[in-house]
Amino acid sequence: MHWSQFAWVAVGGAMGASARFGLSAWLNGINRSAFPLGTFAVNALGSFLFGLLFVVILSGTSFREPMRLMILVGFMGAFTTFSTFSFETVRLVEEQQLLMAFGNVVANCLVCFAGVWIGSLLARAWF
Repeated sequence: MHWSQFAWVAVGGAMGASARFGLSAWLNGINRSAFPLGTFAVNALGSFLFGLLFVVILSGTSFREPMRLMILVGFMGAFTTFSTFSFETVRLVEEQQLLMAFGNVVANCLVCFAGVWIGSLLARAWF
């Protein structure tokens, strides 16, 4: 790996994190219900964009490696990691590995939920 690869990922990551923050804050500001609209919208949009951009960028277009790193790894990685999870699950379904896809969904949901819960409990206990 070359240092410039990290730089491209960092640039995309800064843009993705900023986009996530802005969109989520705006949607949560106009949302009047308890439903986490900002996060839901970012995850849904991010999943759609990841699938779209993955195909476009890797389908023989003229995107060079730095642009692929900046967009797919940096921007999309910081915008939402849910897009990667969704993409991998769709890939399993397309490969007709339905049990694996189902297991991936269940495992991710349970583990991520538990991780947030346990992390919150530990943080509350420590601070």
